[in-house]
Amino acid sequence: MRPKPRDRKRTVSAKGAALELVLVENEKIKASVEKAASDLVLVNDALKQDVIPRQVMQQALTRNEDVERGVSKAADDLKRVNVTLANEMAERVVIESELASMRTDLAETRYDLLNAEAREKAAQEAALSDALTGLPNRASFEQGLDHALIQATRHGWRLAVLFIDIDNFKSINDTHGHGLGDQVLVTMAARLKGFFRDEDIICRWGGDEFVCLLMEVQQDDTVVRLAKDLCERISGPCAFDDVTLVTEVSIGIAVFPDDGETAGVLISRADAAMYQAKGTKTRVVPFRNPACGAL
Repeated sequence: MRPKPRDRKRTVSAKGAALELVLVENEKIKASVEKAASDLVLVNDALKQDVIPRQVMQQALTRNEDVERGVSKAADDLKRVNVTLANEMAERVVIESELASMRTDLAETRYDLLNAEAREKAAQEAALSDALTGLPNRASFEQGLDHALIQATRHGWRLAVLFIDIDNFKSINDTHGHGLGDQVLVTMAARLKGFFRDEDIICRWGGDEFVCLLMEVQQDDTVVRLAKDLCERISGPCAFDDVTLVTEVSIGIAVFPDDGETAGVLISRADAAMYQAKGTKTRVVPFRNPACGAL
């Protein structure tokens, strides 16, 4: 079993302390060898004398024996130190290898975490986005509308929900195929996105229907004028290779809090107004238009 990171730190620290003790002992052996060499020089100098007194001879021989024992001990100590150093170096290599492995493991773990976070973020975005147009989907819009209603209630803001439908879209699919119909939806989504402000929320509700939330609305007639401008802006020819289609949209409007105070009511009433707008000259109808009736 590999030691835990904290245990590894303690092991490295302990090995470092042991290695320091070995180096200190090595210095002591070096000093012992130097002293033995100095003593041996003194013995040799004494033995070189022409006439050596008996007492001096005896002292020289005794010192020579001491030198030999010292040298022998120093050699044994040095051998032991070398063995210890070799073991320490081998263990240090093992520890460094384990630390390198641990760094690799940590890097792999970090890479895995980043990948997992990226996959989770992508999954969240996919769950809240329309795969065809890239716009927020119905779930995302409902979340945004719920949050906007809380803020609007708190601050006394007015909001407007626009329900937008492409007229005669079924005939486009039936005549030219669903592939070209998808291209029309992508084109309409791009035009809608280019028309509204960043703080507004545009979504593909489903099929050929789009819904937009306008934030902080000032006057109802301002919303109606904006919806009419939108009809002119996004309606018009759509050219695809050798096919050019002329598209129009119908828009129904519901305003918070006058037309409803919940997300479900506002969307339903904007949807009802949109159906009333179909076939009209302006193709824009607010919910409070008498033709919408009551829900």
